Amino acid sequence: MDKIKTVIIDDEPRSLNRLKILFENFKEVEVLEVFEDSEEGLKYILEKEPDLVMLDVEMPKLSGLEIADEVGKRIANTKIIFFSAYSHYAIKAIKASVFDYLLKPVSIDELKESLQRFKTKYKINLNEREIEIIREMSNGLSSKSIGDKLFISKHTVDTYRRAILEKTECQNTAELIKYAVKNGLI
Repeated sequence: MDKIKTVIIDDEPRSLNRLKILFENFKEVEVLEVFEDSEEGLKYILEKEPDLVMLDVEMPKLSGLEIADEVGKRIANTKIIFFSAYSHYAIKAIKASVFDYLLKPVSIDELKESLQRFKTKYKINLNEREIEIIREMSNGLSSKSIGDKLFISKHTVDTYRRAILEKTECQNTAELIKYAVKNGLI
């Protein structure tokens, strides 16, 4: 799986450094760049189109909401996670269709959970048929039974199962079901 290309923008150096350090714990993330200046950050985002932007809400020059609005208009695949010391921006963040909203100081557990959801939704890229097969597997159906139910061959189901295990990096069906439950797929 490709690394999650990430940009961090925050006008507070301590908060910015803390996030950089937290991200070092996630091998699946590549922090491309960090910015204290929101205008420079926006210019970089529009040029490089990262997968994910960690964005403070309150900043001089351009606010996180203004950046999210601009990114939303111009780049379809860049997702935004807001982080702020204030919860009262959460409704505006939801209206701006951001992926997540974390309160400062961001904890490693919150960040891990958010990144896991992001990875499941955008990087693993399971299609509807694969999710359907995972659901049937969770009901205890064999490949033959799943095939009969979905009007496809047992061989096709087995091919899907292998692809699903590879995409999710699970070793077996039990691990896959646990993964699916944890990530809300079933």
